[in-house]
Amino acid sequence: MEREEYAVLYEHEAGHWWFTGLRALMLDCLRAMGIGRSSLVLDAGCGTGMLLQEMHAQLGSRVIGFDDSRHATEFWPRRGARTACRASVNEMPFRAGVFDAAVCVDVLECNGVDPERAYRELCRVVRPGGIIALVVPAYRWLYSDAHHRAVHATRRYTRPELRSLLSGGPVTIMRLTHLFPGFLPAIAARRFWEQLATDPSSRPRSEIGPVPPWLNRVCARLIGMERRLLRFADLPFGSSILAVVQKQA
Repeated sequence: MEREEYAVLYEHEAGHWWFTGLRALMLDCLRAMGIGRSSLVLDAGCGTGMLLQEMHAQLGSRVIGFDDSRHATEFWPRRGARTACRASVNEMPFRAGVFDAAVCVDVLECNGVDPERAYRELCRVVRPGGIIALVVPAYRWLYSDAHHRAVHATRRYTRPELRSLLSGGPVTIMRLTHLFPGFLPAIAARRFWEQLATDPSSRPRSEIGPVPPWLNRVCARLIGMERRLLRFADLPFGSSILAVVQKQA
């Protein structure tokens, strides 16, 4: 991401409905797969360290994170992220079979990331029987030039594309579901309007920003409903895709 986007992310991710909802969904996923106090978890592409902090606080897990951006490292002391380092998802500085679980949220779409190589590395560092939980943005038609240039991302995925990538590793696919289906119409409308109204020569800016408190509460309740639904079923559409795979013995 652009340097100033990390400051914006740090300011808003603790309370913004999208970030709080996504972290809650990831924690639900890890709990359902048996990740807890005795587990060693990797956060591959940990950003400012918020999910890293919450996995330790909410699950009691031992957590290690890394990110390739020097701008992200500036925020780790503020988060108390003492078990984070700078590294590339394409070449992780860890031994094979070390981690019980690895999470990788909104990384495989980024510039400089080789999705196939990064996925092989995730498979390598997770032990046999361990899990990998991935989140990627969905649908190429949701691409926004301003937002994606600001966060240095170029890819969006369909479920068949992601399934094809996952099938290249020694894993069993446990879940493959969309996320945020209730927000898809609003996100699509905003992206369509941006394509019409944004000057391509203007400075790129992400969509991260303040939300009115009442709207934040409404969105948080909608995500709460989605979390309950995801306990029983995979969702056929939405603005993101969650995949959970288990490494074979």
